[in-house]
Amino acid sequence: MSRDLFVNGETMVYVKGRADSGIGAIQQLGLAEGPIKVSLDFKHKDVNLDAWGGEVPAEVQFMLASASVSMSLIHFDRSILDVCLMESMAGAPAIGQLRRAGSRMGNNLPRFAGGGELGNHYIGLNLSSPIGNKPWRFFYSYMTGPPIDFPLGTEKSVVGVNWRVIPYIQDPWNGGLGADGAILWDHILDS
Repeated sequence: MSRDLFVNGETMVYVKGRADSGIGAIQQLGLAEGPIKVSLDFKHKDVNLDAWGGEVPAEVQFMLASASVSMSLIHFDRSILDVCLMESMAGAPAIGQLRRAGSRMGNNLPRFAGGGELGNHYIGLNLSSPIGNKPWRFFYSYMTGPPIDFPLGTEKSVVGVNWRVIPYIQDPWNGGLGADGAILWDHILDS
Protein backbone atom coordinates (compact mmCIF):
# COMPACT_ATOMS: atom_id res chain seq x y z
CA MET A 1 0.00 0.00 0.00
CA SER A 2 1.41 3.37 -0.96
CA ARG A 3 1.21 6.53 1.07
CA ASP A 4 -2.00 8.53 0.44
CA LEU A 5 -4.73 10.53 2.14
CA PHE A 6 -7.05 8.38 4.23
CA VAL A 7 -10.77 9.08 4.35
CA ASN A 8 -12.66 6.59 6.47
CA GLY A 9 -16.13 7.73 5.43
CA GLU A 10 -19.33 7.25 7.38
CA THR A 11 -19.07 4.69 10.17
CA MET A 12 -21.64 2.17 11.40
CA VAL A 13 -21.20 1.03 15.00
CA TYR A 14 -21.95 -2.64 15.72
CA VAL A 15 -22.00 -4.34 19.11
CA LYS A 16 -22.00 -7.94 20.27
CA GLY A 17 -22.28 -9.16 23.85
CA ARG A 18 -22.95 -12.17 26.01
CA ALA A 19 -24.91 -14.92 24.32
CA ASP A 20 -28.01 -14.57 26.52
CA SER A 21 -28.32 -10.78 26.23
CA GLY A 22 -30.16 -8.56 23.77
CA ILE A 23 -26.89 -8.24 21.85
CA GLY A 24 -26.02 -11.96 21.75
CA ALA A 25 -25.80 -11.67 17.96
CA ILE A 26 -24.04 -8.74 16.33
CA GLN A 27 -26.36 -5.71 16.20
CA GLN A 28 -26.22 -2.25 14.66
CA LEU A 29 -26.00 0.26 17.48
CA GLY A 30 -26.06 3.22 15.16
CA LEU A 31 -24.55 5.64 12.70
CA ALA A 32 -22.08 8.22 13.92
CA GLU A 33 -22.89 11.86 13.27
CA GLY A 34 -19.25 12.77 12.70
CA PRO A 35 -15.79 11.35 13.24
CA ILE A 36 -15.34 8.65 15.86
CA LYS A 37 -12.26 9.25 17.97
CA VAL A 38 -10.13 6.18 18.73
CA SER A 39 -7.42 6.94 21.29
CA LEU A 40 -4.89 4.25 22.09
CA ASP A 41 -3.30 4.62 25.53
CA PHE A 42 0.08 2.91 25.72
CA LYS A 43 1.60 2.67 29.20
CA HIS A 44 5.36 2.84 29.65
CA LYS A 45 7.50 2.90 32.76
CA ASP A 46 11.02 4.26 32.98
CA VAL A 47 13.76 2.08 34.46
CA ASN A 48 15.96 4.60 36.22
CA LEU A 49 19.42 3.79 37.55
CA ASP A 50 21.51 5.75 39.99
CA ALA A 51 24.50 5.09 37.71
CA TRP A 52 22.63 7.02 34.98
CA GLY A 53 21.84 9.95 37.27
CA GLY A 54 18.39 8.66 38.21
CA GLU A 55 16.59 11.10 35.90
CA VAL A 56 17.10 9.68 32.40
CA PRO A 57 15.98 6.08 31.92
CA ALA A 58 18.49 3.41 30.99
CA GLU A 59 15.54 1.40 29.62
CA VAL A 60 11.78 1.76 29.24
CA GLN A 61 9.26 -1.00 29.94
CA PHE A 62 5.99 -1.36 28.03
CA MET A 63 3.26 -1.74 30.67
CA LEU A 64 0.29 -2.73 28.49
CA ALA A 65 -2.35 -0.56 26.85
CA SER A 66 -6.00 0.37 26.82
CA ALA A 67 -8.11 2.42 24.42
CA SER A 68 -10.86 5.02 24.54
CA VAL A 69 -13.48 5.34 21.81
CA SER A 70 -15.72 8.41 21.69
CA MET A 71 -18.61 8.91 19.31
CA SER A 72 -21.75 10.93 18.71
CA LEU A 73 -24.61 8.79 17.45
CA ILE A 74 -27.35 10.42 15.40
CA HIS A 75 -29.25 7.45 13.91
CA PHE A 76 -29.29 4.72 16.55
CA ASP A 77 -31.31 1.90 18.09
CA ARG A 78 -32.44 3.07 21.52
CA SER A 79 -33.12 -0.49 22.74
CA ILE A 80 -29.59 -1.64 21.75
CA LEU A 81 -28.15 1.42 23.50
CA ASP A 82 -30.09 0.43 26.65
CA VAL A 83 -28.67 -3.11 26.51
CA CYS A 84 -25.15 -1.67 26.19
CA LEU A 85 -25.80 0.52 29.22
CA MET A 86 -27.07 -2.44 31.27
CA GLU A 87 -24.11 -4.61 30.26
CA SER A 88 -21.74 -1.75 31.10
CA MET A 89 -23.29 -1.79 34.58
CA ALA A 90 -22.13 -5.41 35.03
CA GLY A 91 -25.41 -6.83 33.72
CA ALA A 92 -27.96 -4.60 35.42
CA PRO A 93 -31.37 -6.37 35.57
CA ALA A 94 -33.20 -3.34 34.12
CA ILE A 95 -32.30 0.00 32.59
CA GLY A 96 -31.35 2.40 35.38
CA GLN A 97 -31.28 -0.31 38.06
CA LEU A 98 -27.94 -0.88 39.76
CA ARG A 99 -26.15 -4.09 40.61
CA ARG A 100 -24.33 -4.37 43.91
CA ALA A 101 -21.07 -2.47 44.32
CA GLY A 102 -18.13 -4.62 43.30
CA SER A 103 -19.95 -6.61 40.60
CA ARG A 104 -17.43 -7.88 38.07
CA MET A 105 -17.58 -7.33 34.33
CA GLY A 106 -15.82 -10.47 33.05
CA ASN A 107 -16.63 -12.87 35.90
CA ASN A 108 -13.64 -15.05 34.95
CA LEU A 109 -15.50 -16.17 31.81
CA PRO A 110 -14.57 -16.28 28.13
CA ARG A 111 -15.77 -13.68 25.64
CA PHE A 112 -19.59 -13.62 25.12
CA ALA A 113 -20.21 -16.27 27.81
CA GLY A 114 -23.78 -16.16 29.09
CA GLY A 115 -24.96 -16.63 32.62
CA GLY A 116 -27.23 -13.69 33.31
CA GLU A 117 -25.83 -11.38 35.93
CA LEU A 118 -22.83 -13.70 36.33
CA GLY A 119 -22.00 -13.75 32.60
CA ASN A 120 -19.22 -11.90 30.79
CA HIS A 121 -20.52 -8.34 30.33
CA TYR A 122 -17.74 -6.95 28.14
CA ILE A 123 -19.00 -5.85 24.73
CA GLY A 124 -17.40 -6.40 21.34
CA LEU A 125 -17.34 -2.92 19.78
CA ASN A 126 -17.09 -2.90 15.98
CA LEU A 127 -16.61 0.11 13.71
CA SER A 128 -17.19 -0.41 10.00
CA SER A 129 -16.98 1.82 6.95
CA PRO A 130 -17.42 0.69 3.36
CA ILE A 131 -15.22 3.59 2.21
CA GLY A 132 -12.18 3.14 4.47
CA ASN A 133 -12.65 -0.64 4.33
CA LYS A 134 -10.51 -1.22 7.42
CA PRO A 135 -12.83 -2.02 10.33
CA TRP A 136 -11.89 -1.79 13.99
CA ARG A 137 -12.92 -4.51 16.41
CA PHE A 138 -12.38 -3.89 20.11
CA PHE A 139 -12.69 -7.16 22.02
CA TYR A 140 -13.51 -6.11 25.58
CA SER A 141 -15.22 -2.76 25.87
CA TYR A 142 -17.75 -1.08 28.11
CA MET A 143 -19.36 2.35 28.27
CA THR A 144 -17.80 4.63 30.86
CA GLY A 145 -16.86 8.07 32.13
CA PRO A 146 -19.54 9.48 31.43
CA PRO A 147 -21.10 6.64 29.41
CA ILE A 148 -23.65 8.79 27.57
CA ASP A 149 -24.55 12.41 27.10
CA PHE A 150 -28.19 12.36 26.02
CA PRO A 151 -29.69 15.74 25.07
CA LEU A 152 -33.48 15.89 25.35
CA GLY A 153 -35.43 18.55 23.50
CA THR A 154 -37.46 19.40 20.42
CA GLU A 155 -34.53 18.86 18.02
CA LYS A 156 -32.82 15.63 17.09
CA SER A 157 -30.83 14.00 19.87
CA VAL A 158 -27.17 13.47 19.06
CA VAL A 159 -26.02 11.11 21.81
CA GLY A 160 -22.42 11.17 22.94
CA VAL A 161 -21.11 7.72 23.88
CA ASN A 162 -17.77 6.94 25.53
CA TRP A 163 -16.18 3.52 25.61
CA ARG A 164 -13.17 2.08 27.39
CA VAL A 165 -11.35 -0.95 26.01
CA ILE A 166 -9.10 -3.16 28.13
CA PRO A 167 -7.02 -6.29 27.39
CA TYR A 168 -9.14 -8.69 29.48
CA ILE A 169 -8.24 -12.35 29.63
CA GLN A 170 -10.06 -15.02 31.58
CA ASP A 171 -7.05 -16.04 33.68
CA PRO A 172 -4.64 -13.17 34.45
CA TRP A 173 -1.94 -15.72 35.34
CA ASN A 174 -2.14 -17.09 31.75
CA GLY A 175 0.22 -19.97 32.46
CA GLY A 176 2.82 -17.54 33.78
CA LEU A 177 2.65 -15.29 30.73
CA GLY A 178 0.42 -12.59 32.23
CA ALA A 179 -1.11 -10.43 29.48
CA ASP A 180 1.12 -11.88 26.74
CA GLY A 181 -1.13 -12.61 23.76
CA ALA A 182 -4.15 -10.64 25.05
CA ILE A 183 -5.91 -8.81 22.22
CA LEU A 184 -6.97 -5.17 22.52
CA TRP A 185 -8.12 -4.66 18.91
CA ASP A 186 -7.85 -6.03 15.40
CA HIS A 187 -9.33 -5.25 11.99
CA ILE A 188 -11.82 -8.12 11.56
CA LEU A 189 -15.50 -7.59 12.42
CA ASP A 190 -17.31 -9.90 14.85
CA SER A 191 -19.68 -12.29 13.13
